[in-house]
Amino acid sequence: MTARDLWQAFSQADRDPDALALGDLTRRTAVDRVTELARRLRAQGVRPAQPVGLQGPNRPEWVLGLLALIAAGACPLLLPADSPPAETHRLLRTAGARRTLVVDPDGAHWAVLTGESEGVDRGLAAGETGSEAPAHAPGTLLLASSGSTGTPKVVARSPRSVLDEGVRYHRAGLARPDDRVLLPLPLSHAYALGWLAGALVAGAHVDPVPPRAVGAVHARLRERATVLVTVPGLARVLARRRALADDAPFPALRRVMAGAGYVDAELDALWTRTLGVGVSRNFGSSETGAVLWGEPGLPSGAVGHPMPGVRVDLLDPEGRPLPGSGAAQGELAVVLEDGSTHRLHDLADRDEHGVHRILGRARLGVVRRGARWVSTMEVESVLRTAPGVADLSVTATGPDDSDDQGLTVEYVPADPELAAPRRLQTYARAELAAYKVPDSFQPRYRLRRSAVGKAQAAPVYRLAAARPDTPAEQVLAAALAELGLPPLLAGGAAAADLARTAGLRADVLSPVLDTACALGLLATDSDTAGPPDAGVYPPDVVLAGRALAARVRGDAVDEGQRPPAAPAGPPPPDARLRAAVAGLLAEAAVDGTPLEIGDGGVPRSADAEYGACVVVGGVHGPAARLGSLAALLKPKGLLVVADTFVSDPLTLTDETSRTTVVRWLVDGHLHWWTAQELRAGLDAVGLRVEEIRAAEQAPYTILTARKTS
Repeated sequence: MTARDLWQAFSQADRDPDALALGDLTRRTAVDRVTELARRLRAQGVRPAQPVGLQGPNRPEWVLGLLALIAAGACPLLLPADSPPAETHRLLRTAGARRTLVVDPDGAHWAVLTGESEGVDRGLAAGETGSEAPAHAPGTLLLASSGSTGTPKVVARSPRSVLDEGVRYHRAGLARPDDRVLLPLPLSHAYALGWLAGALVAGAHVDPVPPRAVGAVHARLRERATVLVTVPGLARVLARRRALADDAPFPALRRVMAGAGYVDAELDALWTRTLGVGVSRNFGSSETGAVLWGEPGLPSGAVGHPMPGVRVDLLDPEGRPLPGSGAAQGELAVVLEDGSTHRLHDLADRDEHGVHRILGRARLGVVRRGARWVSTMEVESVLRTAPGVADLSVTATGPDDSDDQGLTVEYVPADPELAAPRRLQTYARAELAAYKVPDSFQPRYRLRRSAVGKAQAAPVYRLAAARPDTPAEQVLAAALAELGLPPLLAGGAAAADLARTAGLRADVLSPVLDTACALGLLATDSDTAGPPDAGVYPPDVVLAGRALAARVRGDAVDEGQRPPAAPAGPPPPDARLRAAVAGLLAEAAVDGTPLEIGDGGVPRSADAEYGACVVVGGVHGPAARLGSLAALLKPKGLLVVADTFVSDPLTLTDETSRTTVVRWLVDGHLHWWTAQELRAGLDAVGLRVEEIRAAEQAPYTILTARKTS
């Protein structure tokens, strides 16, 4: 490989200019567009070694923007598309970037350079020199990392480092010239970048699609993809959808590669059963790129052998390399092609065949009870199969140097009774060795995860400068004041700390604080706090706020004292919605008369199982116990849900969503705010979602699910 960077690797003259290279773009077209954009960037003042942000959706144009910045000699800062503005601002400041190339494939100009004079991207403010930002060689890639710690940082990867990683994929035979590599991952993530480099080095066709576009992924697999690059969470969704759908086969698919997460034997078996292709493994870091990979069929947590060109060592507690052959256990360290050594701070063991298994990082792989290693990723993998668990994360507690650390489980239950802490603990004792059983089981309404599914640190909440204006905002502000939280929030605090200090229910307080953020009353991406609110609110608002505060305290709520109109909820279902549900039931030809779940909730016991159950407007309320719903259905029975959802509980952009979410909180309903979360919850109780569609009556959505057994 004679190229110096990704742009030279992509634009090599000996490659077929008329072959597809990026999505539906030929190599000739892609090279012409990159060349033109690079010329325009230079004319707009972009200079060699200048950091420039790159932000946009997962589309071929994002790759063109990256290559154009490299061709211009800039140092692209890969900004996550879903970062809030304040976090983007901090990343730009850290990297010393004053400008951002914003990619909008559907816009009049598909790539626009913003910043400095326009001030669009909130880069360095006037008077800030950015002198603290380190100088890099032209073409250095700057990656945002450390989503698991809650503090974004910037990792610099030299052009040679990125190119070397691409060569590893090519030399290992993972990326070939005749491949069509499907990338439904955030392109700003280090794992996706490595595979992009491998495909460009190999001369393969690259097809980037949005991470959540499951339908588009299936369409590409049917049409042309030979390699699917994914993460474990997405791989499970794709395989389960495949198992339910009567799709055409994927004749070209030869490899599924999963990285940035724990691949267990269950996931491998699921893919093998549904597609005949197991899941290959990848492992690496933002600083080094991928350094280990393995073929399908490895044990849970195993990631295989070193990739070509790198040496992988295991270090003892004193940092000395252990013998290079035979079984061993220690901290991972790698020596890259340029001779540089990197300690990865990951704990791993190696079997007699040289296959490495990742135990976890410093706070994820722990020593406890007789100095035995426990992998929290292994514990997570086992406990995810417990009845009624929709999402789960395991972390270590106690001093890092302790040989008897604890384990805490945070999880999202699909049904508070089915997945009660005592039941999950009983399951853990039956499935795990005694020294692996966690000490604490904490139910949560949702877990914060990055775009590739990694658990993120708990946020610190602070008062924002916004004043509550609408009834929904005022109800939340009144509840926070009733709980005495504004003085504590003025200095910033995490939900768990607030709950412990004020004696509140953490599982109820968390969604209340998140909703306050979504409405602008609190912030998690700012170091400065606004003044405490001392507003005077109407009596209806005050009563609703008191009712919500009582739920956060865990007190009984006097329903007669809460005005039903504060705040207003979604409109009641109309005849069109009920007609649409009836049409679905008629198409499905259900067995017998369907059971409709009303305001009374799910019956605790039933004399018979039903061929279908219908929930209209109640899955966020009385029918929130999904395990009870599943128990009412016969095998292969159909569940139809018609309810209101919000697309993202942390970003409530329209007034209907804002008032709906606050009303849910006042009514005491915390779970399944999004259709995606409901999908995970239903899956956890044995109901597989078949279809999600928007109803004619806004803002309702109709979801259908089938009982698997």
